[in-house]
Amino acid sequence: MLPIYAHRGASGYKMENTLAAFKEAIARQCTGIEIDLQLTADGEHMVIHDLDLFRLTGQNKQIRDVAAEEVMKWKVGRRFFRRWFGQRILTLREFIDFASEHQVALNVELKETYMGKHEKIWEVAELIKGFSDVHFSSFDVSILELGNQKYPEYDWCLIGKKSTDWNEMKQYSWLRTIHLNKRYYKSEWVKALCADYSIRFYGLTGKEAFITNPMPCVIGWISDYPDIIMKKQKRQNP
Repeated sequence: MLPIYAHRGASGYKMENTLAAFKEAIARQCTGIEIDLQLTADGEHMVIHDLDLFRLTGQNKQIRDVAAEEVMKWKVGRRFFRRWFGQRILTLREFIDFASEHQVALNVELKETYMGKHEKIWEVAELIKGFSDVHFSSFDVSILELGNQKYPEYDWCLIGKKSTDWNEMKQYSWLRTIHLNKRYYKSEWVKALCADYSIRFYGLTGKEAFITNPMPCVIGWISDYPDIIMKKQKRQNP
């Protein structure tokens, strides 16, 4: 069976990138956890997806403009419930303290605030070196290139799009793995990529027929519902 990464934790059940979502992912027996990292104004690594904080916290600010101490005072959650039921945004170190107890595989996505900041990218790699199964991902190949310069032993994975210039990507000989949205699974251009790259698909709900008969280049799934993907694989491979 292919490994299954809980997208932002088990975010189909609990608020994304929160301790509750990560605990839920472990309870639902995921293989690994996918997290997003952004940098604050004072250079702290925070586990959160959005650059703009409004959707998750109601604050009309960008995380790169705010110090970590202030960010950690706010709760994330749905608009009318965060005041009473919201949870605090975690630092990377806090997430590591939790994940270390379970030794799950990690998929660490570095967001746009890491562009051009090689020291911070390398700092993340150092902080998680205690985990035996780790890979990094980003939509920006320049972030991945900076990471690969010092830590080539890690798998630095490009999150691709339909508009990605794959001929241009050939210059990055270290690039071995790509992540793609499930909607591209049957595309001819994706089938061509299978000859050169390993692929993880994200956005799965468990309804996808290809889960039980994946292309040879597929090495994992990323889903908000890791338990549903697991059950579907187990039914195929009892």
